[in-house]
Amino acid sequence: MDYWMNGLVWRERRRELLREAQQRQLGREARRTREASTQRKERPGAVEVRWDLPEDEAKVAELLELNGMPRWVAFEERFVVAERDGTVLAAVLYRTEPKRLRLGLLVADPWDGERRLAVDLYAAARRLALELGTNDIVARIDRHRETYPYEAGYHRWGDGWRMDLSRPVERREELPAGGWRRRIALMTAFVAARLLPNKYSRRSRT
Repeated sequence: MDYWMNGLVWRERRRELLREAQQRQLGREARRTREASTQRKERPGAVEVRWDLPEDEAKVAELLELNGMPRWVAFEERFVVAERDGTVLAAVLYRTEPKRLRLGLLVADPWDGERRLAVDLYAAARRLALELGTNDIVARIDRHRETYPYEAGYHRWGDGWRMDLSRPVERREELPAGGWRRRIALMTAFVAARLLPNKYSRRSRT
């Protein structure tokens, strides 16, 4: 019994240490983001994808409102944001787990090219996840937006999308609008994710 309890305590402590390490890394990235903010004026029109900062909350709240969602979510959750010239144009909710970055709710300025912003955001999340030392990214998204992770190089994974950070990534073309071509493209992405070797799979750990 003591051995079993000690094992539970050790595993919980290990999870806490991993969370603390990720929070420290997020803090370092926030400082870098602030330091880089002075350089943005030198690159007018460029889109920057980064972790959100406390001062972004009101901007994300406006995006949520534009998309018919409650503003309070911006103050309760954390987001990866796409910004241009000081304006937050898109944001995706994120949560960190040991060795995994989870992406959820996506909102974007409906008048500023949602598809391009979303694909850039999902693709750039790879760089942010690597900075945290995670193994993969898992994304859940509305069905009418399911092409965005696909175009950014993610693979079908259950009822969502996954990017294995140990593999090189190639941006894809937009999925066909509908019909059998779209189904074949999605199935190809799913099969490729299953067949390619995955060093983090359960089989490789046994």
